[in-house]
Amino acid sequence: MTRNTRLSARYWNWVKRLGKKKALVALGHTLLRIIYHILLNKTPYIELGADYLERFRKDQEKRREAEMIRQLESKGFTVSRTA
Repeated sequence: MTRNTRLSARYWNWVKRLGKKKALVALGHTLLRIIYHILLNKTPYIELGADYLERFRKDQEKRREAEMIRQLESKGFTVSRTA
Protein backbone atom coordinates (compact mmCIF):
# COMPACT_ATOMS: atom_id res chain seq x y z
CA MET A 1 0.00 0.00 0.00
CA THR A 2 1.27 3.46 -0.86
CA ARG A 3 2.03 5.71 2.09
CA ASN A 4 1.00 9.34 2.49
CA THR A 5 -2.26 8.91 0.63
CA ARG A 6 -5.82 9.43 1.76
CA LEU A 7 -6.62 5.73 1.44
CA SER A 8 -3.59 4.71 3.48
CA ALA A 9 -4.49 7.17 6.23
CA ARG A 10 -8.08 5.89 6.28
CA TYR A 11 -6.91 2.27 6.40
CA TRP A 12 -4.61 2.79 9.39
CA ASN A 13 -7.30 4.79 11.17
CA TRP A 14 -9.76 1.94 10.65
CA VAL A 15 -7.19 -0.68 11.76
CA LYS A 16 -6.92 1.06 15.12
CA ARG A 17 -10.69 0.99 15.64
CA LEU A 18 -11.88 -2.10 13.75
CA GLY A 19 -8.98 -4.49 13.26
CA LYS A 20 -7.26 -5.49 10.02
CA LYS A 21 -9.98 -7.65 8.46
CA LYS A 22 -12.80 -5.14 8.90
CA ALA A 23 -10.47 -2.33 7.84
CA LEU A 24 -9.77 -4.15 4.57
CA VAL A 25 -13.49 -4.55 3.90
CA ALA A 26 -14.08 -0.86 4.65
CA LEU A 27 -11.17 0.07 2.36
CA GLY A 28 -12.61 -2.13 -0.38
CA HIS A 29 -15.94 -0.36 -0.03
CA THR A 30 -14.22 3.02 -0.30
CA LEU A 31 -12.35 1.87 -3.41
CA LEU A 32 -15.58 0.69 -5.01
CA ARG A 33 -17.20 4.07 -4.33
CA ILE A 34 -14.23 5.89 -5.83
CA ILE A 35 -14.25 3.65 -8.91
CA TYR A 36 -18.01 4.12 -9.31
CA HIS A 37 -17.69 7.91 -9.29
CA ILE A 38 -14.73 7.82 -11.67
CA LEU A 39 -16.71 5.74 -14.15
CA LEU A 40 -19.90 7.71 -13.66
CA ASN A 41 -18.35 11.16 -14.10
CA LYS A 42 -15.59 10.06 -16.51
CA THR A 43 -12.98 12.00 -14.53
CA PRO A 44 -9.51 10.93 -13.36
CA TYR A 45 -8.81 10.08 -9.74
CA ILE A 46 -7.38 13.00 -7.77
CA GLU A 47 -5.35 12.10 -4.69
CA LEU A 48 -6.39 14.37 -1.83
CA GLY A 49 -3.45 13.64 0.48
CA ALA A 50 -3.05 11.86 3.80
CA ASP A 51 -4.11 14.93 5.78
CA TYR A 52 -7.35 15.42 3.83
CA LEU A 53 -9.67 14.30 6.62
CA GLU A 54 -7.94 16.52 9.17
CA ARG A 55 -8.19 19.54 6.84
CA PHE A 56 -11.83 18.69 6.08
CA ARG A 57 -12.75 18.48 9.76
CA LYS A 58 -11.07 21.82 10.52
CA ASP A 59 -12.86 23.49 7.61
CA GLN A 60 -16.14 21.93 8.69
CA GLU A 61 -15.63 23.23 12.25
CA LYS A 62 -14.97 26.75 10.94
CA ARG A 63 -18.10 26.64 8.74
CA ARG A 64 -20.20 25.43 11.67
CA GLU A 65 -18.86 28.21 13.89
CA ALA A 66 -19.63 30.84 11.24
CA GLU A 67 -23.15 29.44 10.82
CA MET A 68 -23.80 29.52 14.57
CA ILE A 69 -22.57 33.12 14.79
CA ARG A 70 -24.80 34.08 11.87
CA GLN A 71 -27.80 32.47 13.56
CA LEU A 72 -27.13 34.29 16.84
CA GLU A 73 -26.70 37.62 15.06
CA SER A 74 -29.95 37.09 13.15
CA LYS A 75 -31.71 36.75 16.52
CA GLY A 76 -30.31 40.07 17.71
CA PHE A 77 -27.29 38.94 19.72
CA THR A 78 -23.91 40.61 19.39
CA VAL A 79 -21.08 38.12 19.02
CA SER A 80 -17.42 38.98 19.50
CA ARG A 81 -14.63 36.49 18.96
CA THR A 82 -11.80 36.20 21.46
CA ALA A 83 -8.51 34.31 21.26
